[in-house]
Amino acid sequence: MTFRFLISVCLALLLPLPALAWDATSHRLSAYVAWEALTPAHRNRLLKILEKHPRYEQDFLDQMPVNVMVADSDTQGRWLLGQAAVWPDLARGLETEERIRYNRPDWHWIDGAWMRGDALQGNVYVGVDPLPSIHGEAQGAVEDEQDVHNVVQGIEYNARVLADPIASASARALALCWLLHLVGDVHQPLHTGALVSTSLFPTGDRGGNGIPTRFGSLHATWDGALRNQPFDDTLRRMNSTLRQTTPAMIDMNIDTWLQESRQIMQEFVYTDEIKAAVLRSERRRTALPTFALDEDYLGGMQAISEDRVTQAGTRLYLSLRRILNTP
Repeated sequence: MTFRFLISVCLALLLPLPALAWDATSHRLSAYVAWEALTPAHRNRLLKILEKHPRYEQDFLDQMPVNVMVADSDTQGRWLLGQAAVWPDLARGLETEERIRYNRPDWHWIDGAWMRGDALQGNVYVGVDPLPSIHGEAQGAVEDEQDVHNVVQGIEYNARVLADPIASASARALALCWLLHLVGDVHQPLHTGALVSTSLFPTGDRGGNGIPTRFGSLHATWDGALRNQPFDDTLRRMNSTLRQTTPAMIDMNIDTWLQESRQIMQEFVYTDEIKAAVLRSERRRTALPTFALDEDYLGGMQAISEDRVTQAGTRLYLSLRRILNTP
């Protein structure tokens, strides 16, 4: 780790962190969908890789619930893979030295102005001209961890490390956690852009963190969209959807995943009511009201979130299968 990189990480730790992308429930669901589709041989290989995690004992074995500890090996293995998908968020809460070593706050999201090729920006602009586009590097161009600056690059980088037979065992274990997590993150619409306005949010609302609702911020509301749904029933629906899906039908282009999330954000997440309230607050120089999202919005959010987490799990399964089948 270079001195320059260490300084940048230290500065990042001093900045206010955005809300987490999806909560632990949704990250576990995507990992469990992938687990269900993988072969026993693939599952065993993933668990062998995970055992080399530098914090395997503290953050995995010591955190395993009692009911999982006394369950069968398949239940334990599934829980461990789910814990791996959650772990990058756990790294945010480690002690300072460990947090600097393992936490990568910039990997969880992407600037809405960042794009490749002819894709559209992710930001929603309200009463203001669009920000200049940030033209991202080509796919596969980032080969050094220090050059990873967003969730798309994070997925590409960690997939490469996980597939690298000469990478260290601990590096591959960490890469597995990050790949599981970031594929989930890029499917969360509010981690792919922001609302930008003239004075309230001239640099963006941090993916909905600046929009208050009666459930917390808009970002937090989307993070917890599946939290209160029956877990087993939700997982059964997701697994059923995967079983009815032909792998050849699944788009495995990460840029497409990003654009899907951005389209949802543009068309559904920021309602006309929210946009109008931002303009009104700026004109009157008053604070934003707390938005009471109606049942139609909440129902749509839950349906979209279940679909996105299912897609994340399906794409994780195909990504892991491809990596594990590589000699």
